[in-house]
Amino acid sequence: MTVEQLKYAGESDAMIARSLKVDVDTLRKHCAYELENGYANRRREVTRLMFEQASKGAGWAIKRLDEIGKVSRAAAAVGDRGKAQPQSPPKPPKLGKKEERQAAAENVGGKFKAPEPPKLVVNNGSKA
Repeated sequence: MTVEQLKYAGESDAMIARSLKVDVDTLRKHCAYELENGYANRRREVTRLMFEQASKGAGWAIKRLDEIGKVSRAAAAVGDRGKAQPQSPPKPPKLGKKEERQAAAENVGGKFKAPEPPKLVVNNGSKA
């Protein structure tokens, strides 16, 4: 619990190891779970205690929980900004002068359109 409490308070691994009078590597070996999840576990405990106080009618706890809720909703909204917008289709690559002229030549219509190739009477590729 001490490691979790110090991690929740924002202490570094080195500072926690110094306070417990152990080497940092020893702390990381024996308290890896507490170091990784200490903040979340203590945050959960503090939130639970605030909800208990709020249910007993403590005004400070109700106000603080309301602030936490507003902040977390705002953070979620900011995080979802890029995801909420529909993605536009990718733009076609910009063509150079020669590519533009080639595309225009391929799309010629009317009396300047290239004639259709002749249809062959005999099709040597198919079996009848």
